[in-house]
Amino acid sequence: MNRERRNPVNIGILTALFLVLLGSLVGCENGTLGLKGGSISGTVLDSRTLTGIAAVNITAVSGDDEDKASKFTSSDSNGNYHFSSMRADEWTLTFDKVGYTPIDSTASTAVQVVVVNNENSQVPQVRMVQNFINQYVTIRGTLKDATNGSVITYGNCQFLFGQESFSNRLPGEFTTGFRIPASTSPLNIVITVAGYLTATVPLTDAVTDRDLGSISLQPETYKVVGRWTDVPGWVFKEKAPATIIARSGSKIVAMASSTLDMQQFELTGIPKGLSVTIDAEIKGYRMNSPISIYPNGDFQGTIYQTFSLKNNFSAIMREVRVVYSNSAIGTNDRVGAYCEETGTRWPETILTNPTGTSLGTPEIVDLGTQYMPTGYTFTFVGYIVENAASKGTVSKFINDDGAEAQIVSIP
Repeated sequence: MNRERRNPVNIGILTALFLVLLGSLVGCENGTLGLKGGSISGTVLDSRTLTGIAAVNITAVSGDDEDKASKFTSSDSNGNYHFSSMRADEWTLTFDKVGYTPIDSTASTAVQVVVVNNENSQVPQVRMVQNFINQYVTIRGTLKDATNGSVITYGNCQFLFGQESFSNRLPGEFTTGFRIPASTSPLNIVITVAGYLTATVPLTDAVTDRDLGSISLQPETYKVVGRWTDVPGWVFKEKAPATIIARSGSKIVAMASSTLDMQQFELTGIPKGLSVTIDAEIKGYRMNSPISIYPNGDFQGTIYQTFSLKNNFSAIMREVRVVYSNSAIGTNDRVGAYCEETGTRWPETILTNPTGTSLGTPEIVDLGTQYMPTGYTFTFVGYIVENAASKGTVSKFINDDGAEAQIVSIP
């Protein structure tokens, strides 16, 4: 009876020992007897943009040649990666992706992580540097005239992208684009087009294709220096304002303001080789006809032009009737009037008693009309030839509107 009962006991003991041994072997595979392995998590970023890099190949290696373990994974669309079931040990991570400088076990930025069973080791952010060796980008844009906004389609061009030079090109080729070596360094684009000032466009880098959009170029220019001549004293004294306009066809290409007490004015920024007509608006004057300027095709200097108020302009005139009133006027006196500023004189009139009156002393005399410049204030003087001490004076602004004569009464 005792022997029959011992056999089941022996079988149970052997089964228990087998299970313990099996658990030990599983624990050993996970790195520590009877314990689960650890894990590693991290993120890979672009060193320039600090955005996650997808599809980076990541290798984890631990141990030496005799007891070496390796695991592989890749980053997701956000640059995140994860290793699981890692044995407890020190692991070295390496990172590799086409277009980036690899991070291997010998790099100064090599990543080493200690894995502990049942724990996740969070790796600090890894930043990979983009490698642009043998990579090219396309830079394009559209060149426009800064004065009229039109697209520049003609003229010999040169484009400099850093050290890359493209000479004897056409403006339209920039619209298609130029392929240049990619670079993370700052880059200056220098654009030279015949007939325009050189333009420089700075870029922080050239790591991707770039469309610069519209680039306005200032035409090479010349200027016109105008000189006022034959300015009447009353215009000079009042410092009469003037507006000067240069046109090409119906388009205004330059404007200037001046006063007639100044010796000259400047019209700047007229495109090189462009013929213009110049008008000036001056109070009290009309320009007889625009002054035309015809520069040579390559002229970029200064053209001097006189603007004569006597030859290029006409004063706006109006009839002025002078009425002189003076109690000292007597029969047979000669009465007249004049304008101090212009020198305009009204004919002297000899006064007689009207027919049929026994005694009359005309004290109000209509001296008739004369044409006077408008837009300014003038001094009018009435006088009696036989009585020089009896003079009358009045200042009057002469309007340029009105079909009838303007009356000036001299007291």
